Amino acid sequence: MKSKSYPKKTNKRYGLQTIDEKVSNLLSPIFDGSKKEFIIINNLVKNWPQIIGEKYAKFCSPKMVNFDKKHQNIRLTIAVFNSATGFFIENNSEIIIERIATKYGFKSINKIIIKQEPKEIDLDLSSKKLPKELNYKIDKKLENIENKELSATLKKLAEEIYK
Repeated sequence: MKSKSYPKKTNKRYGLQTIDEKVSNLLSPIFDGSKKEFIIINNLVKNWPQIIGEKYAKFCSPKMVNFDKKHQNIRLTIAVFNSATGFFIENNSEIIIERIATKYGFKSINKIIIKQEPKEIDLDLSSKKLPKELNYKIDKKLENIENKELSATLKKLAEEIYK
C-alpha cells in the first residue's frame, strides 16, 4: 500500500500582502542569520528615525544584531557615518536601549557597539528659505552698513543660522 505524500508546509502567504511582508519575503533568503536576528534588525531599520531621532537617523543606521551563546544578551552594532553622531550615541546608549525596549515591549538589546564607517551624506539645506518677515528684518538691520561685502556676509550668516 502506497503512503500519501503531502506537500511540504511553507510559511508563504498567498494573496494580498503588505509591503513589509513582501520586503521581508524578498530579503529573508539573502539574510544569513537566524530568523530572530532578521526580525529584530528588520524592525529596527523600519523604526530607526523614531528610535534614534530624525536628526541623527541620516548619520547612522543599525548594521547587525549579535546574540551570545545562550541567546540572552543581544548586541546591536550601529554604523556611524559622522564622529559627532558616534559620540552622541555612545553617551546616550542607555536611552537608545530604552527606546528600543519601548518599541518591542521588553528589553531586547543589552549593549550598543558603534562602528565608524565612511559614507557620503547629502545635506540639502539650500532648499530652506527665510520667511519674508525675517528676511525683511535682517535687510532693515543691514541697510545702514556701508560695506556691501560685509552686509552680504552677515546676510549669509543669518541665513545659515536660521537653517
